[in-house]
Amino acid sequence: MPTYAISDIHGHALQLRTALDEIPLDDPATQLVFLGDYIDRGRDSQGVLELVRRTQQDQPDQVTVLAGNHDRWFLDWLDAADDELSWLMSDMDLVTVKSLLEPMTLARALGHEDPTSDASSLDGQTMNRNIKAAVRAQHGDLIAWMHSLPLVHETDSHVFVHAGVDEDAGELWRHGTPEHVFTEKFPATTGPVRIGKRIVAGHVRTTELHGDPKNHTVFADEGHIYIDGSVETTGVLNVLRLEDDGSWSERAVG
Repeated sequence: MPTYAISDIHGHALQLRTALDEIPLDDPATQLVFLGDYIDRGRDSQGVLELVRRTQQDQPDQVTVLAGNHDRWFLDWLDAADDELSWLMSDMDLVTVKSLLEPMTLARALGHEDPTSDASSLDGQTMNRNIKAAVRAQHGDLIAWMHSLPLVHETDSHVFVHAGVDEDAGELWRHGTPEHVFTEKFPATTGPVRIGKRIVAGHVRTTELHGDPKNHTVFADEGHIYIDGSVETTGVLNVLRLEDDGSWSERAVG
């Protein structure tokens, strides 16, 4: 029963569609785990979210979807006070917001009628409140689904997670890992198995783990497999395939 894993898609819907075309989900033995970070950086966060959700809805017994830190930060922004602008200010050129709202809807939220302008005539708190209200109004079901996403998926031999776990807790890692560590752990832990199972994660770019800015391939050691290939700079997603015997292979899809 092969298990595939994809992580850190970051708004790159074209690459995701290409990757899914190569994963044989028509075989009921195939499993697929998404490791999070569906939004930000790329220009089609909405397309990625909708495609991931639809894939899970179509094959609910085969597809597991986990949350990443960018997904959780987006939800935290929606739930925060209107004067909390940090997520919106980090959305460079409003690339994620623009993928979620029609141009005229966004223009009105910014306080004008010109859909070609990103300028706002409103104070930051009012602008933030308007944008959040528009996102909630248009994407209530998608937001509810994002809130439901788990942080970790465990099999007999592997732990799938966006960033990592507290490996010092050993086999009690589920109880010993603070929630934010699952999605935000940094730096990455490397080396032998410490929790009884091998960890599969994204979050940390594999260039950093290889120590080579040109090497975006999967990084693996005795206890870990990291797969974030920096699609925002390379244009490709690393697709990991795990076999029942623990062996693995990768494919860079662009």
